[in-house]
Amino acid sequence: MHSGSKDRIGPSFVAASLAACALGAALSLAGCSAPRTWPSITGEQGISADAPPLPQVVMDALKHAHKEIAPGAPLVYNLPQEINVSAFATYERGLAPGKPMCPGDRDVWTVRQARIDGSKAQVDIEYPTPEGIYQTVTVHLAGATAGIGYKPDYLQFWKVPVKAPMCQTPVAVVERACGEAAATKLRAEREAAGAAAAQAASAGAASGAGATAPAPPKATAGADEPGK
Repeated sequence: MHSGSKDRIGPSFVAASLAACALGAALSLAGCSAPRTWPSITGEQGISADAPPLPQVVMDALKHAHKEIAPGAPLVYNLPQEINVSAFATYERGLAPGKPMCPGDRDVWTVRQARIDGSKAQVDIEYPTPEGIYQTVTVHLAGATAGIGYKPDYLQFWKVPVKAPMCQTPVAVVERACGEAAATKLRAEREAAGAAAAQAASAGAASGAGATAPAPPKATAGADEPGK
């Protein structure tokens, strides 16, 4: 058992439950708001990748999980794709000597989602197990004052296998850290995936339109002619 850990069996990426707000005077004093997430689970604007305290929360959670689960192993990290190059540099500095994922890397630690809720925070991380599969651990952090000073509290393990990670590193970072050939290949793969997604969406829209207004069947020659 890892120190400071709690085992759980259930689906990964379970969002933190929200406490109900008191009515009346308590509401005006304490307020009630949903946790802020990165990346946003609704598709709306969430936390900016380089807006404090997110970098500290994510980096401390990732380093703590790696130290508890795989001390001595190299840290190869894979951050959410919703991150720009300038923000990525903040994480590179804080996670050194760890390195960002290059296409084809194995034993990668993927940050799937971070949630910040007042003085508490959670970070979902997909990690490689000794058995050669990937599972999820949620790092719980607590004790923040005025939005800073989050400290890792305990690890919550989810015993459900997940897919091996795909490289989400910005192409510009891949070119610098992994080489021009790797960046060219990754760029082509992403362009192909984008084109395939657009084609599938277009085909789906066309299929939906055809279903609402089906074309009339073709007439058989002479079928409506008198005496036939």
